[in-house]
Amino acid sequence: MYYPEDLIEEIRIQNNIVDVVSEHVQLKKKGSSYFGLCPFHNEKTPSFSVSEEKQMYYCFGCGACGNVYTFVMEYENYTFLEAVKYLADRAHITLPTPELSEAVKRKIEYKQQLMEVNREAARYFYYQLYSERGNKALTYLDNRGITETLRKKFGLGYSNVYRNDLYQYLTKQNYSKQVIFDAGLTNKDKKQENTYHDRFWNRVMFPILDVHSHVIGFGGRVLGDGNPKYLNSPETKLFEKSRNLYALNIARTSRKSNILMVEGYMDVIALHQAGFNNAVASLGTALTGGHAKLLKRYTDEVIIAYDSDEAGINATLRAIPILEAEQLSVRVLHLGEYKDPDEFIQNNEPKAFEKLLETAEPSFIYQIQRLETNYRLKDPVHKTRFVNEIAKLLLRIESDIERDNFMETIIEKYSINQSSMKKLIADIGKNTGIISQKKNNQPKTKKKPSEDGLFLAQKTLLTLITDKKNLYTVIKDHLKPEEFTDDLCQRAASYIYNSYEQGQKIVPATLINHFTELAEQTKMASIFNHKVAYKHPLQLEKIVNESIKKIKLSNIEALSRSIEKTIELQKLILAKRELEHLHISLNDG
Repeated sequence: MYYPEDLIEEIRIQNNIVDVVSEHVQLKKKGSSYFGLCPFHNEKTPSFSVSEEKQMYYCFGCGACGNVYTFVMEYENYTFLEAVKYLADRAHITLPTPELSEAVKRKIEYKQQLMEVNREAARYFYYQLYSERGNKALTYLDNRGITETLRKKFGLGYSNVYRNDLYQYLTKQNYSKQVIFDAGLTNKDKKQENTYHDRFWNRVMFPILDVHSHVIGFGGRVLGDGNPKYLNSPETKLFEKSRNLYALNIARTSRKSNILMVEGYMDVIALHQAGFNNAVASLGTALTGGHAKLLKRYTDEVIIAYDSDEAGINATLRAIPILEAEQLSVRVLHLGEYKDPDEFIQNNEPKAFEKLLETAEPSFIYQIQRLETNYRLKDPVHKTRFVNEIAKLLLRIESDIERDNFMETIIEKYSINQSSMKKLIADIGKNTGIISQKKNNQPKTKKKPSEDGLFLAQKTLLTLITDKKNLYTVIKDHLKPEEFTDDLCQRAASYIYNSYEQGQKIVPATLINHFTELAEQTKMASIFNHKVAYKHPLQLEKIVNESIKKIKLSNIEALSRSIEKTIELQKLILAKRELEHLHISLNDG
């Protein structure tokens, strides 16, 4: 635990979960709970429940759950420590120096060093841009129409022509060779051992910031004819290309109804300068599922405005299904005669781009138009193949209404018989298994993860002893915390047992504080949202007995696989026989 337990709990208490969630989700009271649309998956009917009494939230659609720390961690992509700081600031609580183990302290300090050296490098590049050496870079930016305000906003800079310029500067600032290298700012010399060279030189520099505005890497545009034209930082402990987007730290607060996805740094900057501060770009890599998940956190619609060349078209076609897999609405912008958004902005007023955005086409229509270029539609054979491909694309659309609307447009445009198209869709769907009978036309949601019987048994017992102390007094004599086979369940059991022995009340929202990873908190929260269904005390007794037997049997089987001595194995066989006859009467409690 980074901070004392009582401080973590005080911060939680001072941040009412209804108030915190309401800052991001519109909630309405229904009975004793509040409901809204889940921020973690796409839904049309509110299934996201927030309990003020329990200080917990639970989504009946996707299973997301936890306390106020869990919510902030998942919504803002924060670590537990960052969530503590965020909520402490919100409650105006001053945090002391955290209590850290030496190993954790070294890890955090090293990550801090990487952030500091990146920030220092950004400062140095910015300084160089306005030095005599940076005249060439400054002239380049002036020619591209990038104002001083934008240069400052994006922290643009220049890396000198000398191959060890930044390295020399940073070492003089007492940063170690290893830290500079681990931050991705230098390369090791392949011939001379323990010799380093700057990764970036003679380039206009674009600092890359994460969503919390920390410098995590750089992009560099070469001045002149050198290759590669654009160079990015390598993957580091701070910088993962597939999990970060250029300028998302700005775009996520733009309050626009969508996010513009473009290809390059200059496209982003040109759009921001024209007032479109919702533009972002991927970082020298194709769009990934990680990017799509990140975008979904901040918007429901993405407008793709990639370059109009063949590579841009192919990138758009690859990006569409990735974005739609995260339930994002996707539109595609046609730039006409212009090769990219930057060139459009250079030659037109911002209002012209605003009007252009209104013409952005649904991704389905764009895909059909690109598909059309592969066929000669006056040829009956080609048109038949084309119509078959259209039918396959229509099958991917979940909403019946949306599918019918697109089908109506396509039928009219390409003079296709409506009944023939409907029959074709049905036949392809049945033959390929793409669709089965639609059930109630409900919106697609994330499925809750399935649980095996052993984990369910542990979850059931933890739920029961938390709700009913009298059950704990019976169960504790038959099942010890260390017998729980799941690590998190074992830790939770230890906390619950110890709390009861010390005469303390079990508060699920408090227990979750003892787990610092988001996955751990979510798993623990799921336990306390678990309902054990029974109608009669004898049914409850059966559930308890079966759960305990399942856990103890798992322990016996695990031990039997590692025991070599015959006498020890005989003891296990005896224990297994005794377990078969075990019966715990709940009347004992």
